[in-house]
Amino acid sequence: LYIADGHHRYESALTYQHERRICSPSASGDEAFNFVMMTLVDFSDPGLVILHPHWLVRGVSKSTLDGLMASLRLFFEIEELPLSTPDVWQRVDDLLTRMKPGETNQVSLVLFGLATERLLVLRLRDFAAVSQMMPRFHCELYKRLDVSIVDHIILEKLLGLSSEEKAIPGYSYDRQDAVNRVLEQEYQLAFLLSPVKVEVIKAIADAGDRLPRKSTYFYPKLPAGLIFNRLV
Repeated sequence: LYIADGHHRYESALTYQHERRICSPSASGDEAFNFVMMTLVDFSDPGLVILHPHWLVRGVSKSTLDGLMASLRLFFEIEELPLSTPDVWQRVDDLLTRMKPGETNQVSLVLFGLATERLLVLRLRDFAAVSQMMPRFHCELYKRLDVSIVDHIILEKLLGLSSEEKAIPGYSYDRQDAVNRVLEQEYQLAFLLSPVKVEVIKAIADAGDRLPRKSTYFYPKLPAGLIFNRLV
């Protein structure tokens, strides 16, 4: 059983269960606090779609932003893709969806905001170099995710954003919308990321690790509403 969304709620339910059991030593095990509500979805269901939130960043100083391109070249091969290119969005989709987890020469991400009217396709030069810059307790598959590279390498190491400063970046589930929000100067940078595959989600969880924050968007969503579990 893999928790795709709501692990904080599940952990809170376990904490509440533990507290109630301490106060109810004669509990039978059938009490409501021993259960938690959830929706179960088959990972192999053909109707399940896993999208990727594209990350949006603002609040970076001009001097830091001016030096970002040179810093990126230390870790990535960079190819420019003008927005005026015919079928540019189809090319972006092809780049983002053809990536295979585990390949060190994979296209890591697409960046917009550093070059006028041009997307930057970033290809990782050396995975070992960036792996050493990430927290050691994360598994290798976690470190290979493009969202991990953005979070730990570009935002934290290259842009110098602290955990507090990068805690709430913006997100968009549409790559054109993400770029437009930079063009409209709502944000400074847009990172267009590839969707995480089901087998990678399972492998990271099986390794005892968790996916990075805002790395998946499961679709379709459940209808909005309130359902209560009577605990007493």
